[in-house]
Amino acid sequence: MIEPISKPLKSARPSGLVGPATRMVGAFTEVPRLIRELGGDPGSILFEAGLDLSDLAQPSARVPLGKLVALLNLAATRIGCEHFGLLAGRVWRLSHLGPIGELMRNSPNVGVALEELVVFQHLNSDGAAAFLLKRDETVDLGYTFYAPIKANTVQFYDAVMAAGVNFMRELRGPHWAPQAVFFPHSPPANLEIYRTHFGSAILFDSLICSLRFRSDELNRSIAGACKELYQLTLQRLESAGSGSTTDVVSRVLRSLLLQGHANKDATVQSLAMHQRTLSRRLKNEGTTFQEILDSVRFAVAKELLESSTVSYEEISVSLGYSQVESFLRAFKKWTGTTPGGWRKLRHDLMA
Repeated sequence: MIEPISKPLKSARPSGLVGPATRMVGAFTEVPRLIRELGGDPGSILFEAGLDLSDLAQPSARVPLGKLVALLNLAATRIGCEHFGLLAGRVWRLSHLGPIGELMRNSPNVGVALEELVVFQHLNSDGAAAFLLKRDETVDLGYTFYAPIKANTVQFYDAVMAAGVNFMRELRGPHWAPQAVFFPHSPPANLEIYRTHFGSAILFDSLICSLRFRSDELNRSIAGACKELYQLTLQRLESAGSGSTTDVVSRVLRSLLLQGHANKDATVQSLAMHQRTLSRRLKNEGTTFQEILDSVRFAVAKELLESSTVSYEEISVSLGYSQVESFLRAFKKWTGTTPGGWRKLRHDLMA
């Protein structure tokens, strides 16, 4: 039963993160051209998203992540192209990642390249992270938001998964295809372009956004990799730092949620840091561990409620709650409404 909203929503952002997330422009330099080719007016669509053509002129520039997410949504709506995000992601190449792409291209094997992407991706974007989930026979290369984003993330996830396939084909060869692709949103009306680009099983209404492939592919060497260039680029990226403690903890917690054990003990173990040290650093940045955990949990819950039909029970488990009632209470505390009320409101707004 969908419950009505009895009062206005609270701020859709628990207070665990400091400032708005930003992202390097990278391949978004290509978005205005794509809009124009599909018959749209890039200037007006960018303006509606709070951007200007000049904002996307330089790949190394940084802009608010939420505005880029909104841009893909607006382009899809204004042009009438529900797979705009996928089309945008199809033009992404490793070179659009800047030094990170250079590091990946010159890594000794695919596994190292993907691990470097996970480690350094925060330099290109905060608020979202790449992840690598390894199992005995398969591995998932994925992407996730850990900061709540106001705009719907469907188009952005489509773009990133399309880009991920391109990255793997640069590392493994032009005919590479994943075993399966997972999307945390409901299926679009037309699946043909998805089948054409991914060439594999496509699963929607998933708890994660990822490409799944065989684990033995991680050991494959990368043709043309230069050891010296890899070392030089690695030193350059390592000198850039890891970001604020708040952002680091947010990234770690999102990764731990994917692994099923997000708590303070696991976090300090991942960071090789004493609990008191972590608490002191977070206090100096004006937040607490629980506030960050709530913020990350809300980011995940928001996406799944808005974009998929995933049940509250599944969402609850994915957020590390032992009982669905705990998730329902927490969500109402964050937003002033129930997950059902939130899902209905967001679906009505997008209708």
